[in-house]
Amino acid sequence: MPIGQRSGMKAVLVMQGVLDMKRMFCIKRALGVSLALGLATLGTPAQAEPVELTMSREYGPQTMMGQRAQQFVDQVAALSGGELEISFGEGPLSRLRSENHLEAINADIIQLADSHSGALAAEMPLFGLSSLPTLVDDPHQARELYRLARPRYEALLEEHDQILLYALPWPPSGLWSRKPMTTRDDLRGVPVRAYDRNTQRVLLNLGAIATVLGWEPMQQQLAEGRIEAVMTSALGGLTAELNRTLDHYTALQYAMPLNIVHMSRSRFEALDDSRREALLSAATEIEDTSWNAIATVLEQTHAQLEEAGVTVSKPLSPELKRSLARASVSVIESWRSKVAPEESELLDRYLAQRDTL
Repeated sequence: MPIGQRSGMKAVLVMQGVLDMKRMFCIKRALGVSLALGLATLGTPAQAEPVELTMSREYGPQTMMGQRAQQFVDQVAALSGGELEISFGEGPLSRLRSENHLEAINADIIQLADSHSGALAAEMPLFGLSSLPTLVDDPHQARELYRLARPRYEALLEEHDQILLYALPWPPSGLWSRKPMTTRDDLRGVPVRAYDRNTQRVLLNLGAIATVLGWEPMQQQLAEGRIEAVMTSALGGLTAELNRTLDHYTALQYAMPLNIVHMSRSRFEALDDSRREALLSAATEIEDTSWNAIATVLEQTHAQLEEAGVTVSKPLSPELKRSLARASVSVIESWRSKVAPEESELLDRYLAQRDTL
C-alpha cells in the first residue's frame, strides 16, 4: 500500500477508535444520568458536579509543551475551586495528533486541544506564519509577530466554531553538527535531518543533503552515520542527548513555531461566568509566564550545552545569516501564495517594524 494511503488509513483507524470510545462514553453517561434521576426521586440530596472537559495534547509530560499544558490544567482547577476539571485524553484519544484536532473538537470527541501551528496550517495557511524561516531573531520579535497575527488566528478558528485560548512559542531551531558551521560552504554536501518540507527546502538551497525524518528514524540514521547534522532546538537536542554524538550547535534562530491551544466555542459558551473566567485567566497567566520565561530558558539551555561539552556558536555569522535569508525566500513566497492578501500584508507590517523591536 502506498505511504499516503497507509498514513490516511492510520488516521481513519485512530478516529474510528475515538468515535467508538465516544459512543461508549455517551451510553455510560446516559446510564449515569438515569441513575442520578432515580436517586433524586428517592430523596437523595442533589450535589453540584464539576464540569469535566477533555483536552488532547500531542506532546507528552516530559516535553516543555506537555509541562505547560499540565500547568494550565492545574491552574484552571485551582481558579475554579475544582468546579472545572480538564483531563488529558487516554486510550485512543492519546493517539490524536494536531492534524486531527479541529475535526475532533467539532465532533465533541474532545473539547480542547494543544496543536502545533504547522499542522493547523494545512487547513488554514496563516497558521504557518510562525514556522517561516528568518522572520524573528529573538523571543521579543516572535511575540510581536504573534500579537499582530492573533486577531486573524481568532477569526479563522471562529469559522470552525472554536476559540483561541493561548499560544506558546517553541525554542528556536538550530543546527546540531559534528563540525562548526560558519559559512554556506560548511553545509555543502552535509547529510542533514530536516523536520518538515520547508526546512528541507531551505537546507537544500544551502547546499546540504537534507532528508525529512521523524525523531526515531533520525536517531537511528545518526547512530549509523548516515546523517551528520540535525535541525532541532537546543533544548530538544539536549533532551534527546544529541550531545553524545554531535558536539557543535549553531544557533540559527531559524524559526519559533507556536503551539495553539483552542477550544469548542459552544462548550465554552455553555460554561457559567465563573468557570469561563477561570479558563480565560489561566490561559492569560500561562501565556504571559511562558513568553516571559523563554529568553531565560534559552540562556540556561545554551549554558547546559557548554557544560556538556558542546560548542555553541552564537550569534550567527553575518555570512551564514545572509545565506540563510536568501535560501528562505522561496519558502516565504510560497506561503504568501497560499494566504489571503490581508494576511500577506500582515507579514509586511511586521517586517516594516522588525528592526525597531
